[in-house]
Amino acid sequence: MGKDGESTGLFKRSTGKYGASDDNKSASDATKPETSTKKARGSNWFQITLLVFLGLIGAFMIYYNKQLTTIEKELNADENRINKLEDVIHQQGEIIAHFTNNTVTNEDIMKSVHKLNSTLYQQANAVNQRMDDQASNISSRLSNTENRMNSIIAKAQKQIHEEVISVKSKVDAYVAVTQDQFSTENHFMLYQVAGTFVLVGCLVSFWHMSSHLRDFHEPFVQRKILAILWMCPIYSVTSWLGLVFSDQAEYFGIVKDFYEAYVIYTFLSFLIAVLGRGNRKAVVDLLAKHADHLQPPIKFCGYCYPVEYENDRDLANAVLLQCQLFAMQFVFFKPFTSVTTFVLNKANYYGAGTSATDYRSPQFYLMIIQNISVFVAFTGLLKFYHAVADDLAWCRPYPKFLTIKGVVFMTFWQGIAINLLSQTSSGTKVQENQGDQIQSFLICLEMLIFSIAHFNVFPTEEWKRKK
Repeated sequence: MGKDGESTGLFKRSTGKYGASDDNKSASDATKPETSTKKARGSNWFQITLLVFLGLIGAFMIYYNKQLTTIEKELNADENRINKLEDVIHQQGEIIAHFTNNTVTNEDIMKSVHKLNSTLYQQANAVNQRMDDQASNISSRLSNTENRMNSIIAKAQKQIHEEVISVKSKVDAYVAVTQDQFSTENHFMLYQVAGTFVLVGCLVSFWHMSSHLRDFHEPFVQRKILAILWMCPIYSVTSWLGLVFSDQAEYFGIVKDFYEAYVIYTFLSFLIAVLGRGNRKAVVDLLAKHADHLQPPIKFCGYCYPVEYENDRDLANAVLLQCQLFAMQFVFFKPFTSVTTFVLNKANYYGAGTSATDYRSPQFYLMIIQNISVFVAFTGLLKFYHAVADDLAWCRPYPKFLTIKGVVFMTFWQGIAINLLSQTSSGTKVQENQGDQIQSFLICLEMLIFSIAHFNVFPTEEWKRKK
């Protein structure tokens, strides 16, 4: 502050001095211009130097105050550290004094250790308890969350399953309706085609039978022919009905099997009627003429009849009786096996098997019995035919035999083949029904062919000559 006062006084004095000089200068402007300019410049430099000096003094004062504040903070921090060290020294002194005074014993140390262990154990238990509680809480929350998620997932799965079932049922219903429509149209077309063949075949057979009735010159023989000619209409009509009413096809099949057995025996009766015109003795006499190439009856018949024959007529009678028995057994076994198979199928009983074609089912063995029976029946027919082939040559019995054998054998083995194919392809009940329908449809077509064949092999002209 003294320096500032002195500076101010000097400034005032210098100002007064220069003010006086200015007054003098105004009086002597004309005489001293250069001297005044130099004095004004010197005054300005002095003022600038004074201001810079004052600025430096202010900056030094500010820096000095900051350094002073920093030193005070460091002194306070050192004082705090000294206080803490004094506290530590005091505590250590107490401990040292405690030991130097011999007041600490092992018991005190053990108590302290036990106290520390107890405290540590309690804290550890508390920590473990908190951890268990936390784990239990977390487990409970996880369990609740899992249960909620399982419930949500179960509901979602149930809804999805219900939606899938609903969509599937709708699609199945639509597919079923569409398939029914196509199936109905296809079946209707099949019914029309099969019905057309059946109608034409029946017309051919009826016209053929009416021709025999118009030329009914051999009633005893032609009655047998009429019975044989009914085979095609009965087969075709029952097959067409089984095609239309597929649920009742097995009932119509029984009718067909019964008539098949009847036709086999009727054909043998037809051959006997052609030879004897109803007189069995005449047929025996005719067979006796061919005794040289007659084969004796099969041995098992010898248990009922003598094996050695006194004359040719006895041998001929035994051969004729055996042929009749061979044909007659088919009349018994065919209906029996058909009815038994029908009952077993209706009861869905297959024994140890799974289907009618399984070798463990009774139907399989009934089918074998049918094959053996039809084989024996045709064996009897062939044996009789070979014995009298020359006597029957005029009426061509062999083509007649082939037409009957063709109907029986072809329809039988054709049905077995179709059933095996249908079962090996899928094995379902629907596929088996389709196999039965295919069999019925084919029989409807084939009976037209056999009715035309019957028209050719059973002509009425053969009996016009016997007029």
